[in-house]
Amino acid sequence: MIPQLWIGIDLIGFSFETDREGHRVRVSFPSTPDAFSSLPESIADQWLPSLVPAGPVFDEPDRDNRTVGLVIFEVTVEVSTDVPFPKPEEVTPELRAIADRDLGVGRDIATQVAVLLLRHLRAAAPHQSWLGLATHAPEQYGIAALEFRATGDHILGYGPMQSVTMRSSRIRLDVEDMHHIAAATSEDIEPGVAESLLADVSHLSDASGANDRDRAWIVAAIACEVRVKRELRARAASDQRELVELLLRRRSNLPDLLGEVWKAVVGTSLRAVNPDLFDKVNSLNMQRNRLVHAGQRDPRVPQHLDPAHIAQALFEWLDEGAP
Repeated sequence: MIPQLWIGIDLIGFSFETDREGHRVRVSFPSTPDAFSSLPESIADQWLPSLVPAGPVFDEPDRDNRTVGLVIFEVTVEVSTDVPFPKPEEVTPELRAIADRDLGVGRDIATQVAVLLLRHLRAAAPHQSWLGLATHAPEQYGIAALEFRATGDHILGYGPMQSVTMRSSRIRLDVEDMHHIAAATSEDIEPGVAESLLADVSHLSDASGANDRDRAWIVAAIACEVRVKRELRARAASDQRELVELLLRRRSNLPDLLGEVWKAVVGTSLRAVNPDLFDKVNSLNMQRNRLVHAGQRDPRVPQHLDPAHIAQALFEWLDEGAP
């Protein structure tokens, strides 16, 4: 299920096949407006059409404007199963375990293919801005079903997977926070660019949200650079300001800003007072540079590091007075 990918009417009923991990996979677009829309009575999902009219669109010379919105597409995976045919009338725990296992294999492969397909669709249609970020996954509609290929008889099915994320209450806004926000709103003051970018990093890095870690690394580095430069300008003595501006024009990467430039302005450096945080910020800078200049992740950066956590830790260090 996707947010109305606009396609030409000649793509109605389009399909293709591929192989993934030794399994045959078929991707099918609907051939009718409700081809994949039926829901079992036990599923409480809201009914959705498979195709919808798209528009309004311009009438343009020499251009076919007949366009439809794709909402639901189907991914079918062929898997081997030990479920006997025909399926026994009684579903024993042993039978359910077999069906669970085989459905899980097919479901994982279908998800991988659907996610990759949607990433390509977004990249190929960048002006369809409502499709979201490149890493927003399609959502399951109806049930993921294990069926006998020859007959289509249903064996087992599951609705969309449910999950719950536990979070700390420390992230909430309290009265003091709201007083500051109300005052800034009343005075028509925009939030800081660095703080807004930091909020974007949290969203991009959130696995239950955007889950776009590549973009999170880049935005985190930008947020930190904006914030550190702001701090350096604020901390510079009046007789230092021209020199600081000159340095900031020539130095932009975070290790330099928090090393030599910070020492020139404040008298110390992040490496000297908090080497662990400096190492993490250096990793943030390395990852950003590799992604921007090479289009790939830096293998030297530890996988457990989180760009949102690094940026937040640096912001907190600056908020606390950052010697």
